[in-house]
Amino acid sequence: MSQINEPDLNEDKDINDVFDDILLSENKIYDQGYQEGYKKGVSETNIEGYHLGYHRGAELGAELGYYLSIAENYLNRSDQAEYSEKIKHNLTTIVKLIKEFPIENVDNVDIFAETDKIRSAFKKACALLKIDAHYSEIDHLSF
Repeated sequence: MSQINEPDLNEDKDINDVFDDILLSENKIYDQGYQEGYKKGVSETNIEGYHLGYHRGAELGAELGYYLSIAENYLNRSDQAEYSEKIKHNLTTIVKLIKEFPIENVDNVDIFAETDKIRSAFKKACALLKIDAHYSEIDHLSF
């Protein structure tokens, strides 16, 4: 029988290092699998998070656009109709809040609190104008 001489890759290793490699191989494989799974999970989660954020942002944008259009419409008609200063001030506040609403991610701005301010101002304006301008899509929004 002929023997095949394979190069010994562990020539410089101590026997204890070889045994450690054998014993720790399961941990190494586990760590490698964890790292691969983590990378895959992060990339897939980012895609799902992006789509969720995009759709929720579009819904919020539609709601704020609705409020802005009504407020600006009433402000433009304020010359023909006699609105009190309180109503004009409230409509102007709605327009100002919406125009200052961040269109990009800003860490120091709570968009939920800002949205609540705008909704409250809009409800107050509707009460002062004695109109029912309920945004029908708001029932479908959930954060």
